[in-house]
Amino acid sequence: MDFELIAAYYQARGIAFPGQKSALLFFLSEVGELAQAYERLRPVDLDEEEVQLLQDFAALGAKADQIVSRIPGWIRNNDRSKQENIRFEVADCEMMLNVFMHCYAGTSAEAALREKMQLKLGYPIEEAMQAGNQ
Repeated sequence: MDFELIAAYYQARGIAFPGQKSALLFFLSEVGELAQAYERLRPVDLDEEEVQLLQDFAALGAKADQIVSRIPGWIRNNDRSKQENIRFEVADCEMMLNVFMHCYAGTSAEAALREKMQLKLGYPIEEAMQAGNQ
């Protein structure tokens, strides 16, 4: 994800970037919201174990939200009673993962992924992409 997009969004909303610990807690909160939305909407059949796992993730995400909400100056604007939207929850997870990476390492999750792919492949992923387009 293009970090300039996230920076522009933060600026337009008038919010500051959190520190890395808060960014990670925000990410975990978003993962919990995604798990909750998926469990409630159930776009596929889920067995009891899978339902319980998603409910556990939702509860842990709510706990992360409680912790980060106690930090002075941070106001969470989520409403867990709203209509679930898996697409938006995935987008929130991606954004907060990138905010965490920016706060933690000054880079994006995509840049780290490209670096890991190159390490595993032994060459840049762009070469594999070009070969796939031929």
